[in-house]
Amino acid sequence: MKDFKLDNEPKITSGFTTPDGYFDTFSEKVFAQLPKQEPKVISIFSSRKTWYFAAAAVLVLMLSVPIYTKYSTQQEEIDSATLENYLAYQSNISEEEIVDLLQQEDLDKMKVEFNIDDSAIEDALNSNSNLEQYIID
Repeated sequence: MKDFKLDNEPKITSGFTTPDGYFDTFSEKVFAQLPKQEPKVISIFSSRKTWYFAAAAVLVLMLSVPIYTKYSTQQEEIDSATLENYLAYQSNISEEEIVDLLQQEDLDKMKVEFNIDDSAIEDALNSNSNLEQYIID
């Protein structure tokens, strides 16, 4: 293969030339063509504010939902007569099952002590003429 020497060979010209002093005034010409308006500046902190507001809204919702459910769904206490009637008409529940479900504290509350003298019982039986009905029932 033949040696190729770039320095010895005649150079080919591109045919394009620049006028003298073209690049000296090039930057001034480009800046003159740019618009005179200032660009709109968008602050980074304004987008952060929306994130702060969104986080605060989520936090308020997380705190308010349990409070709302607590106060809106307050259970009304069932009166004892309604509970007794319900249990009395449920034939599939025996008294032994009810006693097994109750705790000792509940059973102690149910105990009723009658402090009635024997003389008061005799007076009530003597004053009532329908004595046979008490004995039969």
